Amino acid sequence: MEIKKRYKLYKDGKNWCAMALAISAISAGLVLENTNVKADTPVDNVPVVKTTNPTTGDANAELASQEKAAQAKDNGNYGYLDAAQVVNNNDLHVSGWQATNQAAGKDNRYLVAYDGTTNTELGRTSITENVARPDVAKAYPDVVNAKDSGYQATMNNLDWSKVKSVDDQIHIVSRYSDAANGEGNHIDNWSQPINLDKGNYAYLDNFGVKDNQLQVSGWNATNKALGKANHYVILYDRTAGHEITRVKVEPTVRPDVAKAYSQVINAKDSGFNTAFSLAGIDLNHELQIISRYSDAANGEGNYVSYWYAPKKFAPANTSNQGSLDSFNLSNGQLIVSGWHATDYSQIENNHYLILFDNTNKTQVKTIKVANVTRPDVAKAYPIVATAGQSGFNANFGPVNLTPGHSYSLVSRYSTLDGGNGDNGQSKTTDYWFNPVTLDQQASYIDSFTKTDNGYNVKGWMISDQSINKPNAYLILLNDGQEIARTKVELIDRPNVAKVYPSIYNSQKSGFNGEFKVDPTKANGTLKVIMRFAGDDNHNYSDQYSQDYPTNAGNFDNVHVTASQVTLSGWHASSQVANKPYEWLIVLDNNGQELYRQEITDKGLGRNDVQNVYPYIEGANKSGFQVTMNIPTKMQGHLVRFVHRLTDDKDGNGNFIDLSSNPVLVNLQYNLNANGINRYILNNHINHATITVNHVIPSDTTDVYSETEDGKPNMVVVHETANPNDSIWGEINYEKAHYNNAFVHAFVDGDQIIEISPTDHEAWGAAYPANGRAVQFEQVEVYGANNFARELVNAAYYTAYKMNEYGMVPSLAQANGTGTLWSHHNVTQYIANGKTDHTDPDGYWTNRASRYFGTSYTMKDFFELVKYEYSHL
Repeated sequence: MEIKKRYKLYKDGKNWCAMALAISAISAGLVLENTNVKADTPVDNVPVVKTTNPTTGDANAELASQEKAAQAKDNGNYGYLDAAQVVNNNDLHVSGWQATNQAAGKDNRYLVAYDGTTNTELGRTSITENVARPDVAKAYPDVVNAKDSGYQATMNNLDWSKVKSVDDQIHIVSRYSDAANGEGNHIDNWSQPINLDKGNYAYLDNFGVKDNQLQVSGWNATNKALGKANHYVILYDRTAGHEITRVKVEPTVRPDVAKAYSQVINAKDSGFNTAFSLAGIDLNHELQIISRYSDAANGEGNYVSYWYAPKKFAPANTSNQGSLDSFNLSNGQLIVSGWHATDYSQIENNHYLILFDNTNKTQVKTIKVANVTRPDVAKAYPIVATAGQSGFNANFGPVNLTPGHSYSLVSRYSTLDGGNGDNGQSKTTDYWFNPVTLDQQASYIDSFTKTDNGYNVKGWMISDQSINKPNAYLILLNDGQEIARTKVELIDRPNVAKVYPSIYNSQKSGFNGEFKVDPTKANGTLKVIMRFAGDDNHNYSDQYSQDYPTNAGNFDNVHVTASQVTLSGWHASSQVANKPYEWLIVLDNNGQELYRQEITDKGLGRNDVQNVYPYIEGANKSGFQVTMNIPTKMQGHLVRFVHRLTDDKDGNGNFIDLSSNPVLVNLQYNLNANGINRYILNNHINHATITVNHVIPSDTTDVYSETEDGKPNMVVVHETANPNDSIWGEINYEKAHYNNAFVHAFVDGDQIIEISPTDHEAWGAAYPANGRAVQFEQVEVYGANNFARELVNAAYYTAYKMNEYGMVPSLAQANGTGTLWSHHNVTQYIANGKTDHTDPDGYWTNRASRYFGTSYTMKDFFELVKYEYSHL
């Protein structure tokens, strides 16, 4: 086909068409542009016929005769494309007509699809049967073949790859030819241009995270893809405004799309299915897929794109919550339970638990778990959509643990199905639970009893050290020296596992051990070591029981009257054999014996003692009681009572002693010797209650620096020397100036107020007194009764503090001994010039003379202190 002929025919056709009615035709997906005459009768339902001579039956002779006659009348070339439609995504269904007397002698009829933009034939189809067109015959009566000029055909052999753009000018050429292949001598009629459907149709079937990839599938059908053989799927970060990556895809067959869009040439092969690595993708951003057809191998050049709707994968709620309910090593395996709630699990749908060694910075073990329901978590976190399915219960099985190391359980949601959920490209959300350090241990002795051969001990022992020290031993000590040991096989103790689930192998922790012991070697304080040891028995971990004294007892009751002391109690000893005598011995505070008396009322039943000391033979008959007259040399002394078991009838020989706490025997006082004390006694003046209001910070000073045990051993009496101030005025002053000086308490006639804890030093006198003494101030008061009440309050506070710290009232001595001191005494005996105060002497002298006509000294106050001390 020659280009010049095409132009000539097209031009002629237009000239002829100007003589007729111009009608435009629009068919599905195609627009036909032409001004050629269109017959009035539509092409639809027009029958296909062969025209013959009805008389002779010689069609060719009849036709030749008619054509020859017609040519003399009309030599025009008329035609029209009534309809053109792409069907089955490739075929072109056309119908129309061509009427011309120039068809005479050209018996081969063809339709040719032609791309006028690229001057390329797309394909041709032979028309073997004509369609009757009476409408055309009516319009063109002088054209012999007008009545049979119609055609209707589906062109299914077209090469659409030759079309470079949807905007190419596609024509249908109707041809009569004298050659069988449609070439040779021929007459053509060119249709108006055919416009292909320019729509861009697409749908994204799937755009989601699965198997650690961003998986995408869908389709994009458009005639605009003509001439663009390279199909790309592009991942675009809409939030950041840039392309992330692109993938060239091979077409996948989509018969559903082909059926829905039959007018789109590439619809049947419009599908795609691809995936993107998650590396470099921020799922918190809004992401978008672009389908692109391009004429360039890299997806650039001339292209047509379809932008699918963007999507944000990150959940609306980004909270990350968790709790570890149980970290259970009780059966030697690690069993954990808890929950991890985050809506990231909707896209990171692989759940892992990782045991991490914080000490070595290594992962010990990883397991993949299935989530379990947790309605409690859903209730607590209603805004987390996945909270109700956030639980886990998992068994790691045996794990290689190291005692002393710190371990963390990590809950991980990941896009990766495999490994620990993290390959450097996967997306993960972790929750680190609080670490657990394997340095726990616990033990308990349920019973320690005497047997014929020694002792039986029952109890349990657990330790994280048993991870690599599996051998359990019990060792018996006497005063710190080993006297027996036994290896034990541990047995089930579910009660222990319940209380200590996080300690290794606590389920199997019970023991029942027997010690064979020479009784003569168990004569001190017994103690049991519970040991886990390695196979070499040198690497071990010990726990110690409580002490089990083999000599125990108590003075349950010590009752002192004016002339007698009645004592009762019990004394149990494992060394009681061959010691039939019991004695009561009285020692003074310096350990000197003051008195002794044999006890005859002994061997009294004490099942209560047996229950506490079942390992001491004879404990059930260890009770005693005795009454003794008080000799003169014991009066007013602080003494200790000693109960002695001995083999000597005189209370000596081989013996075992039990001592009481210090007891003050008839502390003598005389209130009648001084008029003020006598006034107090006769008027039954009682003390006030001590009010504790510590306005001085407790960390101002430390414990007492001048005593061996850090506790006070004396009380110092002060007087404020301020005749016009109240007790609260003095307290507020010291509260504001305590960095310079302060005492522990203040007293007046109505109140005793402690302003600083007496377990710490005060700064009321010089050292060493500050480092030894509880100190208080007397506020100056007026009136006889008021002064007497103040003295009672001062004496009571002194006696109370002496009793609290185990002091017995005694006057200050020049050698530094004694428990009752005035500030003047401090100046006199121990200050070494560091203070020169003489209070409260002047204050007492003034008020005693003024209100009672007498004197008042530390000796008089000492009697009042002893009185209060005796009545505590």
